[in-house]
Amino acid sequence: MYIHSIELQNFRNYRRLDLRVEPSVNVFYGANAQGKTNILESIYLCASTHSHRTSKDVEMITHKEHFYKVKLGITSSFHAYDESVSILYEDGLSEGSSKRQRKTVFHDEVPFEKISEYFGIFNAVIFAPEDLMLIKEGPSVRRKYLNVLLSQVKPSYYHELSTFARLIMNRNRIIKNARVHSKVLTDQVKDEMMIWHEPMARSAVKIIHDRYLFSLRIDQFAKVHHESISHGSESLYVKYKTCIPIDMLENYDEEAAVSYLIKKWDSLVEDDYMHGTTNYGPQRDDLLMSLDGDGLRMFASQGQQRSAALSMKLAELDIVREETKDSPVLLLDDVFGELDAERRKCLLSEIGDAQIFITCTDKSFIEQELADSMEKASKIAFFEVSGGEVRRVERE
Repeated sequence: MYIHSIELQNFRNYRRLDLRVEPSVNVFYGANAQGKTNILESIYLCASTHSHRTSKDVEMITHKEHFYKVKLGITSSFHAYDESVSILYEDGLSEGSSKRQRKTVFHDEVPFEKISEYFGIFNAVIFAPEDLMLIKEGPSVRRKYLNVLLSQVKPSYYHELSTFARLIMNRNRIIKNARVHSKVLTDQVKDEMMIWHEPMARSAVKIIHDRYLFSLRIDQFAKVHHESISHGSESLYVKYKTCIPIDMLENYDEEAAVSYLIKKWDSLVEDDYMHGTTNYGPQRDDLLMSLDGDGLRMFASQGQQRSAALSMKLAELDIVREETKDSPVLLLDDVFGELDAERRKCLLSEIGDAQIFITCTDKSFIEQELADSMEKASKIAFFEVSGGEVRRVERE
């Protein structure tokens, strides 16, 4: 799979951009804060429907505008014709609008009713300085890593994730509305909360089971990559931490897991009412990572943390390739400056035949780095980015 064109409208600092790109390597270079990362962000947005930099779509709209649109022209390995994927976001503030924020996804300009139906058409994996947050930050970052990976390769997972979010929101709304009138939990409110426990449990167990199965594969692939990077001196372990006993997943018993969650939420009704929200469930899951038994966040050096983060992202790449039988588009956002020579070599060795987009400040450094490591070096296209303007530069 590869991209042949990028169209941006009111996206970040691009009021309008129409760009033709190459199916091999595309390097965007220039000073900082000129718009290089915005291009990679737009590509990743079309794969995951979310930015890797912000959770707020409104932040990606050009100043004083009320919508953005990103469109990619793509060629699939499985089809003999060109396709397009696009995302339109409207903030609902323009004159004559519905006054409602709305995100719409398209395939060949045909809109989908549900975002979950969109996943799987176009896949991309991004490597960025923010990857270190996988190690340094809290569980929400690692849940997002899991959710994005699973959504790309298993669209039904995103649907289930959305279903659970709606169910838990209904339970939390009951709690919130009741607490406005009384600090004491009544039997009626208790019954209204418990009505949601079975559908929540059935949805949650599907999410948890998918996460567990994929965590095993992440552990397998990440371990191999990390041993290669560390020359066998360290072993990386990835373990899924969830809200039901792990033996219910190892010897999968769906009904037992559903029953366990229902009883657990039943027992926590008063605590949840007191705290004003549902505190137990897959919305608190985590991926635990360690080197030879020691926690990465507390005990690993900066270099060890970078190696672990890179190994996790390479595991993501492996899984997307395995699931889709195709190479996703690779986005390397200013990562060469973040990685030492050994880690850069490891990353480049895994690229294979994928289309690559790279951002950097030093054109000559990237050119030499790729020339030393890749057969694709003769097929590099360079684009100079300055003040939201992109200009293709022919090689000397």
